[in-house]
Amino acid sequence: MSIGEYRRLERAHFLRKRRESILPCEVGLPKGVRRRTPGLRREEVAVLAGVSPTWYTYLEQGRDVSPSPDVLDGLASVLGLSVFERDYLVALSREPDACAPTVGPSDSWKYLEVVAENMYPFPAYICSPSGDVIGWNCAVPTWLTDFGQLPEQERNLLVWMLTSEVAHRRFVDWEDASRHLVARFRAEVTDWRAFPHTDRMINELSRRSARFREWWDEHRVSGPLTRVHHMRHPEHGIVAVRMVELLHEDPNGAVRLIVHTPVAAEQRGLAAA
Repeated sequence: MSIGEYRRLERAHFLRKRRESILPCEVGLPKGVRRRTPGLRREEVAVLAGVSPTWYTYLEQGRDVSPSPDVLDGLASVLGLSVFERDYLVALSREPDACAPTVGPSDSWKYLEVVAENMYPFPAYICSPSGDVIGWNCAVPTWLTDFGQLPEQERNLLVWMLTSEVAHRRFVDWEDASRHLVARFRAEVTDWRAFPHTDRMINELSRRSARFREWWDEHRVSGPLTRVHHMRHPEHGIVAVRMVELLHEDPNGAVRLIVHTPVAAEQRGLAAA
């Protein structure tokens, strides 16, 4: 499958899922009494967005049509898309680059390893766009797991979160954290899913995790939000940590540096200031 075809099919699925999640009353329409499908009808979305029902149907059928920026803005408004969701819709509607990347991240991220080490005693690790953990500091094995002891194909944050019992124990709010990771990953693969590695990972997660299959079908997307999670530390018990994601624009994709900072440590720092 080409990247262009993949994007069109993803766009079709994304639009349908978002359309089905919008109640008629949310856009000023009567509920009616004979609705056979959840959410809005295609014709209603089309009229509200200012396009023809036939043309909008082409979008949801994955046909090779190119919506203008104004049309995308209209659809984003009707469907109540977040900033991240709108950016995702725009990314899926772009023409594929003539020279699409065919390799993983380059070595330009390696200076981040120094940054990660300087974050000790807080855990910090570096992920590729597809979630592969490619570097971490010495606090990570205590807070999360020792990725160096895992088989290379398991050394992926999403795979670890969804298939490891250790991840279930480490994250008190495991479901919320895992759902966010799936949505974050979905936003990253507008190009990367064309690579065999990412395809294999999605297929393997679909086979091994019912929750992944459920959340993947929901087609939620998210961006690099700063979030607070509760983690179980082997010595300190349950700790509220703020997960901060920093992006490094690698030539082949945005490599992420993720840092978990205990909220209590931030509060002590503010008090000392």
